[in-house]
Amino acid sequence: MCGIAGVWRKRNPIAGGDLADVGRMMQALVHRGPDDHATWNDRRLALGHRRLSIIDLSAAAREPMLTACGQGVLVYNGEVYNYRFLRDALQAEGRVFRTVSDTEVVLEALHHWGPDKAILLFDGMFSLAYFDARTGALWLARDRLGIKPMSVAETGDRILFASEDKAILTCDGVARDVDAREITLRLAWQSRDSSFSLFQGIERLPPAGLWKISDAGIEKRCFWHVLDVLDAARIAGDRATDAEHMATLESLIRDSVELHCIADTSLAAACSGGVDSGLVTTLAKRFRPEISAYVVDPRVGHSEADDAERTARHAGVTLHRVPVDKDRFLELWPRAVWHLESDGWHASHVGLLALAEQCRTDGVKVLLTGEGADELFGGYGWQVASMRLWRPWSWPGRLFRSKRRLALRFERQRQAPFRTSIGSAHSWDRNVVLRALSPELNFLQTRIFDRLEPVASPGDRAFLGCCLQDMYSHLQDLLNRHDRLSMAASVELRVPFLENRLIDFAIHLPRRHKYRQKQGKWLLKRVAEKHIPPQNVQARKIGFEVSGTFTAGTQGLLRGGLLRDAMKWSSSSVDDLIDLARRDQPSRLRLVGMELFLRLHVGGDTTSQLTEALHAAVRDAR
Repeated sequence: MCGIAGVWRKRNPIAGGDLADVGRMMQALVHRGPDDHATWNDRRLALGHRRLSIIDLSAAAREPMLTACGQGVLVYNGEVYNYRFLRDALQAEGRVFRTVSDTEVVLEALHHWGPDKAILLFDGMFSLAYFDARTGALWLARDRLGIKPMSVAETGDRILFASEDKAILTCDGVARDVDAREITLRLAWQSRDSSFSLFQGIERLPPAGLWKISDAGIEKRCFWHVLDVLDAARIAGDRATDAEHMATLESLIRDSVELHCIADTSLAAACSGGVDSGLVTTLAKRFRPEISAYVVDPRVGHSEADDAERTARHAGVTLHRVPVDKDRFLELWPRAVWHLESDGWHASHVGLLALAEQCRTDGVKVLLTGEGADELFGGYGWQVASMRLWRPWSWPGRLFRSKRRLALRFERQRQAPFRTSIGSAHSWDRNVVLRALSPELNFLQTRIFDRLEPVASPGDRAFLGCCLQDMYSHLQDLLNRHDRLSMAASVELRVPFLENRLIDFAIHLPRRHKYRQKQGKWLLKRVAEKHIPPQNVQARKIGFEVSGTFTAGTQGLLRGGLLRDAMKWSSSSVDDLIDLARRDQPSRLRLVGMELFLRLHVGGDTTSQLTEALHAAVRDAR
């Protein structure tokens, strides 16, 4: 787990200014890799790497790493968990290894098999830059669901890339201009964080992005997308019994957790008390008997700590409670926004940063979490609500409606088939909204729904399709949040549910194995019942909640702030928004979080200055 940076020259050779820019980018990424750093350059490419040593702690595994022939070079952020299997395959084809690191396996696979073949074989999380001197091509790649980040900026004569936007912003000639459209999209609750930057001129590789940079320019494509691999006939034709699917799922999860426990350093689990993290924690105990667990414990409002304690006792794992009170929240909030490079709209952002910092203080470098299970196995209420939208087409509802009216309504509704769809039943309004906001996401929903046509029930299609859509919307926000905030404390966060075989298994499960008897994640919960306390399995799903009192009063920051200027709001509009933020905590977090972002990245305020400003706003509101 690391931070990477690079400069590609389109024409002129690498010069001193380019090397200085790589140095500044590396300094901006020091939190991602405090253990080691190094650089490499040739005529047109300069690379930098900040290392967080996890696998093969020796200096031999340092990056940038070159092949023995010197014709291939790699900087790499992440883990490819099946590297031992790939190493055996490469050795069988005559490749010789100098280290026991996964980095060298990734490099040799790319150089020997070529990126087009090798990338498809990687099972893990990664963003990487690989240069092949034989062809003069630079390859940038990101894992299939975008767990690890990559930002890119193209100027007149250079292409800059790094793990985070803030690194690119340190380079000479890069303007720190904020995109007002992106601010609008985030304020409109669009899922943007993983694939889109708030800064003009900075682009992010999409999930599964595979870009080839050469004298011909940038060739942009993706090596994996759910629409390319989804076999709806496989879902419709599924005849496996509950017991068979349970056995398969349990085996897949166990194998994935074992792979995710590979580390030459300390490892812990984030155990919220829910099904997903509890199952990961319990299974990880088998492979890392010394494992401990962590949970955020807010001093006011709902806390998951007691539920987590129940799971931890059951698994024989020591649980560390990480307290967060109002003062701690206001201290960490600006820091969370700084690392997120976005508005920090959810209270859990601060909680995760607090948890990661406690892990690092305790010497923990790797943290396992249960993220991804709700998207893959149907754990959200809006997925169920999407199914209910299609009741008119279910039996016996369709008996009482004319076939013609149902056909017309079907064609209209398939354009917005899920509960999370943007737009109303009125086609003009819907089309305007879709095109103005996020067409790359909002038109995907119809393509997913149509691809699931072999599934007979429209309600089942909507439920399953909403789960798949969430992989590119809601999950992207979660993955971006988890990477940025864990790495802010130099902690690697791993997501065992997002393993290649688990993804394939989950996206091809029928609805009855995801939602049954008014219960989401039905199959996953049947597996979990064998490993964690029944009370935790059956508990109602509750997201991470922090009392509104933690942020009450902070809305005063909006008066006379940078967000007002960026959005060109009138004074009366600002007053109305401040009143909204006073009454509604989610709006307060979103609006004040965006104000914090602008003051940090445009206004030049420090995180400590903004913590003081938040406290002052709270005092003024009393």
